[in-house]
Amino acid sequence: MQAEGANLAAQRLRDRAQQEADLLRGLEDQRRGIGGGVIEHLESQIAATEAQKEPCLKKRASAAAACKTLGCGLPDNPAEFVRLSGEARERLLRADDAQEQQEAHKDSLKRRQEDLGKKLQELRSEVEAMERQRSNIPARMLALRHAIASALGLPDEKLPFVGELLEVKQDEQRWRGAIERVLHGFALSLLVDDRHYAAVSSHVNRQHFGERVVYLRILPQQSVHRAAGPNCVAAKLSVAPGPYAEWLRSELRSRFDYVCAETDQEFRATPRAITEMGQVKHTSTRHEKDDRHRVDDPRQWVLGFDNKEKLELFKREGHEVSEELVRVQQALAEAKSEDKRRREQLFACQSLANSTWAEIDLQALVTKSEALYKQVESEKKARPDLRELEEQIAAQKKAYTTAHGELINAEAEVKRLTKAIGDDESRLKALARDLARAALTPAQVTGLDNRYSRLDAEITLDTLADATTRVTKALGEERETVNGQIGELKRHIEDRFGEFNRSWPAEAGGLDPTLLSAQDYFAKLARLETDGLPKFEQRFLELLHEQSDQNLMLLSTKLEQERKAIRDRMDMVNESLEKAPFNPGTHLVIETADRQLEDVRAFKRSLTQALSHSFTDDSAAAEQRFEALSALVKRLSSLETTDRIWRALVLDVRQHVEFVAKELDEANVELEVYRSGAGKSGGQRQKLAATCLAAALRYQLGGNDRSLPSL
Repeated sequence: MQAEGANLAAQRLRDRAQQEADLLRGLEDQRRGIGGGVIEHLESQIAATEAQKEPCLKKRASAAAACKTLGCGLPDNPAEFVRLSGEARERLLRADDAQEQQEAHKDSLKRRQEDLGKKLQELRSEVEAMERQRSNIPARMLALRHAIASALGLPDEKLPFVGELLEVKQDEQRWRGAIERVLHGFALSLLVDDRHYAAVSSHVNRQHFGERVVYLRILPQQSVHRAAGPNCVAAKLSVAPGPYAEWLRSELRSRFDYVCAETDQEFRATPRAITEMGQVKHTSTRHEKDDRHRVDDPRQWVLGFDNKEKLELFKREGHEVSEELVRVQQALAEAKSEDKRRREQLFACQSLANSTWAEIDLQALVTKSEALYKQVESEKKARPDLRELEEQIAAQKKAYTTAHGELINAEAEVKRLTKAIGDDESRLKALARDLARAALTPAQVTGLDNRYSRLDAEITLDTLADATTRVTKALGEERETVNGQIGELKRHIEDRFGEFNRSWPAEAGGLDPTLLSAQDYFAKLARLETDGLPKFEQRFLELLHEQSDQNLMLLSTKLEQERKAIRDRMDMVNESLEKAPFNPGTHLVIETADRQLEDVRAFKRSLTQALSHSFTDDSAAAEQRFEALSALVKRLSSLETTDRIWRALVLDVRQHVEFVAKELDEANVELEVYRSGAGKSGGQRQKLAATCLAAALRYQLGGNDRSLPSL
């Protein structure tokens, strides 16, 4: 019924909207007949002009932003704008060359940054190495020496560099640069004692160090004293005291007998000489001056007992390099920022190059629009009847719009009702199919009727789904409650099965403690109830009393007898020792004492526990005693390595005692106690061992009458 009423209302509104449309078309035709067409044409031109204003504003704003990026204002006349656009095009043409120059500048900064970073890292390594030790040797050579020493298990000090053992005297510092040049290679040589030569030689041969490695084997030799001239290199050096001092002095006098020439004439006249500026005369014909580094550059010096001066130099240079690196990084950051500015400016140039004055001339559009508005007003004044007709047209448009809106609403309501009817029909069909598939029992029908009747709301087709949801939820909650109770009972039963398995693993026979094995558990219960369990319990107690007591008592007695036998045999050995003097007027006595081993004490406690309550009829105590006995027997019969070691310890009574030798005088006064040969001289240890051995042989060979041994 609702759908039919909605359709009728929609049809009436459709007829009304058609009437209003017809009236509006008639009025518009009448306006065109009295000159309204001219006005319409003018109004369409006004609309087109107004539509051009928004794109013009956007284009003008874009051009203004581009001019701001380029650092200038937007021109207010076409000639200036054309000039600015031309400059933008020329800049775009030169952009590639400018970009190449900028990239070259950045590449240069990056290379400088990388070089400074490497140099800073090298300086930091040098500083760290010099802070760890006072050597002037470069860090890379110290690391190489440490690698060799570590591989051979030696401290670094066992492989000194020559440069660490030599130092230019304070009053000869003006010659240091020249001496450093002539001794540089020698100073970077490692000194290897003859004891370590084989190991060092083999290791160096096997490794690739990436460095030039020089080591000098130091052989035991007679010191050769050779006088050094007062102005030679050796006389200007201090040698560190130590095992290599004499060897170094000898090497300096024989290999580096260079004279420190004060004048050019002296330099030319001396067979081997150096100048303060670093020129070296090796022979009468071979001369050398290595100016790859300044002669007074402390960074290249490797001699000296103290590196304080070089350390401060490297720290200062590191600070300077760090500051320069910061400046280069800032310059690189500025270059990157300049790149960003260039890209923005090129984008602005592109925007200006792609624009024309007509596209941004907003004033021309405003002027044109004003002229059109004036022309429309003029046309309307020339036709006074047109104003009244336009008012009628405006009123008719409003009436038509109202009627059309009501028609749209009515048609939407018709669609909604039609869809609702279709949905209800589909649901009814689905419910009918569900009812046909589900054949409910009378009890189910009665139960569902009761549940639905208890709901507090009327059930309709619209509320049926909600009602069904509520009933389903209630059924689910009740089912979860029942399932929980079932699960709790199941866990309780399975816990009892598990307790039975733990208490009687042999009787359980590998059954799983689950409800699936319930019939097997019930069968075992029935068998226990019918097989006469008390009779077996009594037999268990009898066997526990008779067999275990006999065997355990026998084991305990046997261990005690073995300990007593050791003490008895030691009495006979002591009789032999009493007749064998150890020192003049003294003899030895060997006493036995328990070692108090924890494993042995625990074993004795286990025996005591297993023998406890041996005559009680308390079944609980008997079970505890059986468990203790079972654990003891399992460990004694175990084949595990730890158990075999334990068994050998607790059953071998020889390991339960320790022997202490006491030296007594003729009045049996104790003079000395010997628990071992520790702390004694070799002769004393041999004498103690020989005396004990002689007494043992006399005991073994003397016979029952304890007479002297016979051959």
